[in-house]
Amino acid sequence: MKNFVKSISRSASVLSLLAMVLALAPVSYNAKPRHSINVVVDGLHSPRGLSMGAGNTLYAAQAGDAENLGSIIEIRNSMSNNATYRTVASNLLRVGGDGEFLGVSGISVLSTGRNQNIYAIMGISPGEGGDPLFGSLLRFGFKDSFDNIANVGEFGIAYTTAHPDPMEPNPDSNPYGVLAIPGHVYVADAGGNLLDEVFPDGSIQAMAYFPDEIIRDAIPTCVAQGPDGALYVGTLALVDSIVLGPSAKVWRIDPATVNTTDPTLTPKTLWAQGLYPVNGCTFGPDGNFYASQLFTNDFENDPRGDVVMIPFSSPGTHNFLTNGALGYAGGIAAAPNGDIFVADGTSYTPNGKIVRISH
Repeated sequence: MKNFVKSISRSASVLSLLAMVLALAPVSYNAKPRHSINVVVDGLHSPRGLSMGAGNTLYAAQAGDAENLGSIIEIRNSMSNNATYRTVASNLLRVGGDGEFLGVSGISVLSTGRNQNIYAIMGISPGEGGDPLFGSLLRFGFKDSFDNIANVGEFGIAYTTAHPDPMEPNPDSNPYGVLAIPGHVYVADAGGNLLDEVFPDGSIQAMAYFPDEIIRDAIPTCVAQGPDGALYVGTLALVDSIVLGPSAKVWRIDPATVNTTDPTLTPKTLWAQGLYPVNGCTFGPDGNFYASQLFTNDFENDPRGDVVMIPFSSPGTHNFLTNGALGYAGGIAAAPNGDIFVADGTSYTPNGKIVRISH
């Protein structure tokens, strides 16, 4: 996605790049027979984050387009062929053009008893978006009412200003992915290369920093909690994947080992690698890792997106579920029965949709 693309300012010999790529551990790619793919709802406007709520109710964020502001919709009967949806939050800010619009991106629904809150991040940083609401983590309750918990974008700009990367000295922030679990809310900052925790009082803790890839930024886009209780963070690694082939990674972080003084020192385990750009991630009820792939071949001319399933016990095995049947795949969510929902046409299309992959 263009908002993630940054100019390539580093130089390296082709031989050294190839040596580094060849040094990576081998990955097994499996293009499984195409699973059943059904359109749940279509006609959407830049659908981004997805999250399952109670009773198989699915929630989707729409960043908006030239004629429509952003919104969050609630999709009922998502497991049937008769899904319906209603808008639960509307008139959300968006900016953009040329087929890509930025606004509400990651969402995560937290259900506790009869209470249900929708946590949503308003993409990019406030300076770039021109409004202080951009970069904010919002908590939605009743229709169109929300609490502005904290501006994660401002935090990312402040952090990258105080801790400039020698290879990327300009301050940057693009809060993108959200995970809300009991007692914790995490945000993946794709521009600041950070995993943050946002506390109820609005304070923010930088938990981990993700190093640059061979050519360009790591770009963490999503965070999911694994069956072992650890956090798994997927990266886009967009420029590297365009130039070198699949370069995205999934990092494992144990929240108990976070270095609260210096997030660059937080231990990170490289759990999976050799992935096409990861745009969203989740764990299914089977305990396996699922990630949407922004593209799996020609990014500019034939961007076939997909969903990859990685067995939790075998992170070197990558199973593609749709054989490239998606386009600019975005947010992803898993249903209790194991079906996978993914936002299709999340960018560069006037007709975004949510599809269900049954397997």
